[in-house]
Amino acid sequence: MKKIILSLLISSICFVSFSQSKNVQNAYNAFRQEKDNVKTNISEAKHFIDLAHQHESTSNDPKMWNYRAQIYLEIITNHSELDENAVFEATEAHIRCLDRDKKGRIVVRKWTREEDVLNGLVQCGYNLFNSGADDYNNQKFKNAINKYNEIFRIIPLDKDNLLKRGNIVPDAIYKNLYLASLQLEDVESQIEYLQNSIDLNTNDPMVYYYMSSVYSKKEELQNALNYIQKGLAQFPSEIVLINSEIDLLMKMGSSTEDIISKLSDAIDLDNSNEILYIIRSQMLAKTGNTTDAERDLLEALEINSESASANNNLASLYLSMTEPLVKELNDTHYSKSSKISSLEGKIEELHKKALPFLIKYTNIKSKEVEAGTGNYDKSALNTLATIYYGLGMDKESTDVRTLLNSLK
Repeated sequence: MKKIILSLLISSICFVSFSQSKNVQNAYNAFRQEKDNVKTNISEAKHFIDLAHQHESTSNDPKMWNYRAQIYLEIITNHSELDENAVFEATEAHIRCLDRDKKGRIVVRKWTREEDVLNGLVQCGYNLFNSGADDYNNQKFKNAINKYNEIFRIIPLDKDNLLKRGNIVPDAIYKNLYLASLQLEDVESQIEYLQNSIDLNTNDPMVYYYMSSVYSKKEELQNALNYIQKGLAQFPSEIVLINSEIDLLMKMGSSTEDIISKLSDAIDLDNSNEILYIIRSQMLAKTGNTTDAERDLLEALEINSESASANNNLASLYLSMTEPLVKELNDTHYSKSSKISSLEGKIEELHKKALPFLIKYTNIKSKEVEAGTGNYDKSALNTLATIYYGLGMDKESTDVRTLLNSLK
């Protein structure tokens, strides 16, 4: 009786193994069906190969992996609606097809050449990268991260650097991983991905800028500055890094002279950036060097006459130059009419110099209001009305006051 039971058990095991092997063959038979070079039964092929993949008797069968790689490659290429995660299955199947036997030969050599397996694996890499970008654009950031990370399994196997030819390289992948983590506000992952890129001697200066930005948001300004300076050591002419260093030095309270020096270096590299001139003019004004501050603002306006900041700053500079004159005027005895007249003349001259730039600035702000992109600067309008009045331009002063009253 025991022999009969044992015999039945062995027969049952053989039947199950045969059944699962039949699933592998059924998957291949369904996969082969096509019309006009279009696979017509890919859904059935997927069904059978999934059954074989799930059963322990065939889950490690090289023949199963061979057919599974081909079926899932077809799915990600032409039938992605069948499985949104198909690219992961295709990647895993191709990698398993590259398993080696004791003699170092790939285990699927009976059915598929190693070259064809590698080509299929590279197609998986391209699909992971491109669909990862699609997921990012569709705000599926976790999906994008999973796909980008999966590519790192393929890169060591890409003997012919076919992914590299499409710029699918660690640098680009880590940058995309950082951007997706940025959207998820995952600070630790942002740092990890950017540091990995830096450790690989990235040739992208923006990686250092991104890392600095992460630490700036954490209010770790010294770390932020350290990464900018590391970037500058490698990319000394990169204007984004130079500007960022200047911004950090200002936030950290570095000396005005040091900041002016950095700004001058930046302007030597990029003399078409009006912002650099505007910032340097502010620093120069702090040192009392109004002549050079004025020169920088005029240079900024040569570059961009519509710069609201440059027009406003130049008007403000001229008005600030009246402050010591007004104080001196107030301290002068009324009997010294000649001196009073001289001081009043100098103040009026500065008001006349400031006027066109203040008018330009308020006009720019008015256009922003009309476009729905900004607001009136009430303080500037009030100053403009006062200057008009002081220069005897009563109508213009009244018009500005009317506008101001309408804004209350």
